[in-house]
Amino acid sequence: MSQPVRRPEAGFTMIEVMIAVLLSSIAVIGIVGLYTVESRASTMSRRKTEAAELAQDKVEELRTMPAPTAASSGSETNLDEHGETTGSGPSHIFTRAWTITPQGNPSGEWYLITVTVTWETNSVIVRAERSAT
Repeated sequence: MSQPVRRPEAGFTMIEVMIAVLLSSIAVIGIVGLYTVESRASTMSRRKTEAAELAQDKVEELRTMPAPTAASSGSETNLDEHGETTGSGPSHIFTRAWTITPQGNPSGEWYLITVTVTWETNSVIVRAERSAT
């Protein structure tokens, strides 16, 4: 009697398929994690840019007003990225505060204008500040 002839089997074994699925899953998880981090960083960058623009807009507005006779300050809450307070919703997250302080000798020779824009993101207060003389 002769022994049966073994033919080489074609295809993948179950172990090879499981390893391929595992490696693919690890790659997908890494890509999703990278996307999440990039999305948060992009949002933070956009908010910082919006806050800087809100601060600069207020500095320019205050510079065009007549000089105050004494130190003054003010604030606005629930601003959106355009500086509007009308409406409500998730875009109205900014608070803008400013101070005008007389400087120089004699006092009032020039003025220090400080504008601070804050917003809350995940229970962390972020601040962007602009000063002008």
